[in-house]
Amino acid sequence: MLYKNIMVAYDGSEPANEALIVAKDMIGDDAGATLHIVSIIPIGSAGIGLDSPVQPVVGMSQVFTDMDTFNTLLANAKDETLTNLHEEVDDVVRDVKCHVEFAAYAAAKPAYGICEYAADNKIDMIVMGRRGLGALRAMLGSVSYAVLHECDIPVVTVK
Repeated sequence: MLYKNIMVAYDGSEPANEALIVAKDMIGDDAGATLHIVSIIPIGSAGIGLDSPVQPVVGMSQVFTDMDTFNTLLANAKDETLTNLHEEVDDVVRDVKCHVEFAAYAAAKPAYGICEYAADNKIDMIVMGRRGLGALRAMLGSVSYAVLHECDIPVVTVK
């Protein structure tokens, strides 16, 4: 198989679920391959739903009093994201023969995070869902559109 290190950008949507199935089929029964299932955490949302000494103001970025607070909130967000990721996809990947890596990766923007994770982990191919909202959405910018243009590796989009 040409691609032995495949990444699925997973956000819990139906297109992301379809992308996971496509990637699983692409990797087949190759025990030497690795399937990375990655959820991106936008850094600005790391504290959402968690106790923080500084509450965000509507329309403004969340402010952190110190790096320890930020790191604690980010670690909690990663833990929660990984727990949710396992709950959503463990049944789908239970029967794969390859190694499966789960990751919650923080980035300023989802597309940047996907490309950064791919570069950091020597990913051969990215498989991700696309919403298919038409030309207007493409003009405004979507995550799949940005990844297609920012990453230097093959990207498969699944609708």
